[in-house]
Amino acid sequence: MIQLQKWAILTSALMGASFAVSAENLQPLPGQEVLRVCADPNNMPYSNKNKEGFDNKIAELLGEALGLPVEFYWFPQRIGFARNTISKSHPERAGYMCDVAMSVPEDGGPMLGTKPYFSSIESIAYRSGEGYEITKLSDLKEIDEKYGPLKIGLFDRGIATKAIIDMGLGDRIQYYQMMSGDVEAGPGRAIRDLAEGKIDVIPMWGPVAGYHAKISEVPITVNPLNELGQDYVFSFGMGTRRSNKSWNALLNQFIEKHQDEITAIIAEYGLPSLDNVSQKPTKHTHKDDD
Repeated sequence: MIQLQKWAILTSALMGASFAVSAENLQPLPGQEVLRVCADPNNMPYSNKNKEGFDNKIAELLGEALGLPVEFYWFPQRIGFARNTISKSHPERAGYMCDVAMSVPEDGGPMLGTKPYFSSIESIAYRSGEGYEITKLSDLKEIDEKYGPLKIGLFDRGIATKAIIDMGLGDRIQYYQMMSGDVEAGPGRAIRDLAEGKIDVIPMWGPVAGYHAKISEVPITVNPLNELGQDYVFSFGMGTRRSNKSWNALLNQFIEKHQDEITAIIAEYGLPSLDNVSQKPTKHTHKDDD
């Protein structure tokens, strides 16, 4: 009897160990043979056709974890992105054009969002070595009086718009279209203008500013506008069709298991630090992508 009890305990332990191993390894969904990713062909630091963006690399990491080849379906990430990618039926085969979108706002919008895998905040960029330091929006007034007039770049509907106008600097603003009619004209063009002296300073979305400053031949300083507070830290995950709850749950498992590797990938792209974000409450309705 005692011997039978020992065997039962051993068998139970072995079954538990087997379950733990299988739970540790992510498996694709039944019938899933390819990881199809919706991505913008010209939207660094997120993605491009050369697969140089951090979302390209995270997607490749996901494919490796699932043991699946990765295919990108390219479409500009503008209004109608979800409708023309993840929600669009493929004209020749069963299924959709793609099954997961990267860097989707935490609430998912038209998609079902996963848990976030990175967060960032608005930043302020300016040429290094100009004799001044800008760490908060109120610095612009003092620097304009001492070194100005400043040429201030600003994306339309940008977070900093009201503050800059309220400082009496509205006539210093050179506006950029958030979504230019030219799909090749990404928001990184503002950093190129900054390097060329067409503007002197620009508040803009942290990941875009940080990456394009990092690759600029002209030294550019990018400081996070952590004064804005926690309410202006925006988080991003992956997006699936709202009907794909099991796929969404699998992606959450991937993010949880591989978050350290994901963070290491993103760290190579110069995102501004969130170490000193103000805790003060602020009011806003939503973040418009730059």
